[in-house]
Amino acid sequence: MVNSFVVRIPEAIYQEMLEHVSAGYPNEACGALGSKDGLVVKNYPTANAAEQPDDFSIIGEADMVRIFNDIDDYDGDMIYYHSHPISEAYPSPRDIEWAKRGGYPYLIFSLQYRPEPPYSRIFIIDSSGAVTEGRVEIVK
Repeated sequence: MVNSFVVRIPEAIYQEMLEHVSAGYPNEACGALGSKDGLVVKNYPTANAAEQPDDFSIIGEADMVRIFNDIDDYDGDMIYYHSHPISEAYPSPRDIEWAKRGGYPYLIFSLQYRPEPPYSRIFIIDSSGAVTEGRVEIVK
């Protein structure tokens, strides 16, 4: 399969994300990234505001407003990220339902092989629910 898009993440930001999703275990952890021209420029780790954080993740409204406003300041794009504590790094049916409303790329970490470090995959989910996988590239 050819990856249709690439998101480049600086190594230091990727490490912050790994620490955030690992600290959230056994619950799902979540956050957002700000990117510009396919390069992540900022990490926005957040609390998981879901009613059942062991099964789903949601960024709270106040955090979303803060993140959107900040990303608007540098005319960036948002990428949503979250973790799957016990399953594959692939969008669940519930993830797909949520993602097709927003149109943001979804970066998913899997912690299913703990104590090994989490691994990640990135997807775009269109309004019909079609899932397209991209590639995460860690840059120095």
